[in-house]
Amino acid sequence: MNSKKLEYYKNKLKTMENDILENIKSETIDEENPFEIDGDLVDRADAFNSATINEGLSASQKKMIEEIRRAYQRIKDGNFGKCSVCGESIEEERLEAVPYAEKCKKHMNIPGK
Repeated sequence: MNSKKLEYYKNKLKTMENDILENIKSETIDEENPFEIDGDLVDRADAFNSATINEGLSASQKKMIEEIRRAYQRIKDGNFGKCSVCGESIEEERLEAVPYAEKCKKHMNIPGK
């Protein structure tokens, strides 16, 4: 994947993450704001594992943050956009719809890795 496309998906993931955080912030009442985190995208995603934040997350929000975090890690590792089952490129239309996708269309219903 070229760097321009990779940056596009990184921004798309960040927007998704920010939308979830805004939703959580609107539902969370706390004097100290745990959502203002310095660091890169992986650092920010790692911070969401803290117990305080997880208490405010619904099950679907937790799953989405975890999937976004794994996508950030794949970007960092250089294997974003590659199917975790067959290693082929994940279809662009799939990544457009689900930018944190780990599997191509052929393997998307295979449990596990």
